[in-house]
Order: sequence, then C-alpha cells, then structure tokens
Amino acid sequence: RLMVVLRDGRHLIGTLRSFDQFSNMVMEDVRERRILQTKDADGKLRSYCTDIRLGLYMVRGDSMVLLGEVDEEDSGEDSKSSDDEGTTKDVSVEAGGGDEIMKKVSLEEFERLSEEKKAREEAGEDKVEELCWEFDMDLVV
Repeated sequence: RLMVVLRDGRHLIGTLRSFDQFSNMVMEDVRERRILQTKDADGKLRSYCTDIRLGLYMVRGDSMVLLGEVDEEDSGEDSKSSDDEGTTKDVSVEAGGGDEIMKKVSLEEFERLSEEKKAREEAGEDKVEELCWEFDMDLVV
C-alpha cells in the first residue's frame, strides 16, 4: 500500500497496480485521507482523520509530490477500524509515550468537527495555524 501526497494537498492511500515512464500510476482500492487539527476545550491540540473511498484511480505523475509505503495497520483500513458497511470506528494512533496523535472518526463526525472548528474561528476563538505547503511556489527561484 502506498500513500501519495498530491500538489493540491490531497493524501491518497491505495494499492499500486501499474506505472509508466512518466510516473503516471494506476492505483486500486484508493481512499482519500482527510486530516483536521483543532483545539479542544482545554486548549490542547487534537488531530482527527477520516478516509473516503474512491476505488480505482489514475494519478498523473507530475501531480505527485511525495510517495511512500504505509503499513497495512497504519493505513487504517484493517478489520479493526472499519466494518463491512464501510462505517469507520474510532481508532486512536498513539505515540511511543502513550500520547494520542490522531483519532480516526467517521466522515459524518469529521464533517461535524470541521463545522465546529469553522464556527469557532469565525467567532474569533482559538485559531489553529495549519501547515500549508505552496508546492508551486517552492519551485520558483
């Protein structure tokens, strides 16, 4: 299984089936991983993620920024994290010290958390500075 980070910031996880001399790739069982960072009531930074099934996908080689192999258990697609209907159960990813890094939630929960974050930012409450790469600008000399 591979994770591909695209120029537009999307993260795709899937199984590589084919590639050509231009690095165009065909991947199957692709999921888009969305990540959200927010602060809870205690002011502690929390990260949430969800996977959206896309199926068979062709990725153009010049749109890829980063490519790497992911472990099956780390990709969040094993039987522990999703049931037969595709509903995602809560799975926490923890660091070595027991600190929670990211919590995997369902798409509905992710959208609810995203709306809450947007409402808090509009109200002027805690704003989380997001990591944003300008891949096109990084290439400008």
